[in-house]
Amino acid sequence: MIFSVGCTKERDETSKTSFQILADKEKELNDREARVKLKEIELEEREKKLGLVDNSSDQQNTNPTDTAGKHNFTQVQKDSLKKIEAEKKKEKKKEIQKEITKKFENPTSTVKDYYEYIQRGINETGNFDSNMKKAQKYFPSRTVDKLKSGYRNTKQFTIVDEPKVLSQKENKASVVAKVKQTQTVKKDGKDTEVTKTLTVTYNLLANKNGEWVITGNTVKEE
Repeated sequence: MIFSVGCTKERDETSKTSFQILADKEKELNDREARVKLKEIELEEREKKLGLVDNSSDQQNTNPTDTAGKHNFTQVQKDSLKKIEAEKKKEKKKEIQKEITKKFENPTSTVKDYYEYIQRGINETGNFDSNMKKAQKYFPSRTVDKLKSGYRNTKQFTIVDEPKVLSQKENKASVVAKVKQTQTVKKDGKDTEVTKTLTVTYNLLANKNGEWVITGNTVKEE
């Protein structure tokens, strides 16, 4: 009886020991998998942020060699970011230069915009003054009051031939367009509508930013 109890106790102790070893092994494996998974997540986050965010807990647990390596890696990423930003600024400058070049190549756009506000001032009720002020910005040598008096009695303003470049050299250009203008004039004491077809030649000047403005014009009536 004593021998039987002793054997049973020994088997129980052996089983417990084996079970404990298996449990410890499983825990170790789980811990190792968890650490690997955590490391993968950390690496993925670090790649997303280009290595600019350092993990403080990792720094505490790494030796000087690892810390130096991470520092070098982070510096490389920072340098890469600087290069990217420099490229972006370079591309932006190119776009700006392209827009400036485009404006220099198209002085007709100023005359078109000028006509646009003239037409709005005539056709939009109550907005004559504001549109004349906007139009005057494209023809600054002509005062707003003079511009208003020239179109105040205009009933209709249409573009017959779109503006086109006659000549262009550096920052100077000449643009011609044909328009039809119907105005109300006094004739024999009565208001009479008179329609004229006009060929207008505009002289333009562009500043260093490529902004064209009208400096003068000549009008020929057909």
